[in-house]
Amino acid sequence: MVAIFRSIYTRIALGALLLTSPLLAEFTLNIGPPSLGIGGNNPVSIPPINPLDYAFVYVTENQTEWTLSISPGAFYGYRFYVNAEAGVYVSGGWGIVLDGNGVGPGVYTAVGWNQCGSSRVCFNAEYKQALGLSGVLLSPYAVRIGVTIRN
Repeated sequence: MVAIFRSIYTRIALGALLLTSPLLAEFTLNIGPPSLGIGGNNPVSIPPINPLDYAFVYVTENQTEWTLSISPGAFYGYRFYVNAEAGVYVSGGWGIVLDGNGVGPGVYTAVGWNQCGSSRVCFNAEYKQALGLSGVLLSPYAVRIGVTIRN
């Protein structure tokens, strides 16, 4: 069963299903340096092959947001457009926080900007900050840029 999911064709098919889902409003792929809580930002790998640099955000039509990244973590939340015309949004929610000091439950907030114009493909910039607890206080953040695909 695991071998099926390792197939590049299966990954492409699953990605196509996600991107064509009627519930999808936006899908964002961002690349940028996360702070792992053990100093400042880590440099972005050139070429960007380090999995720490990536974040995937899936937003549904009712603005429910699912975020998957190694750091600051995996989250479920809600997105509010502060200025929908300008593409400025804030989001917040809860999930699993991960940084160099450990893994634990926590919350996150983010502020971002989608510059779309009339296209379905948009430029995205986002700052995401998390706060979690794992015997110590976890506080990773990430500054990332990328593309958003709108349905």
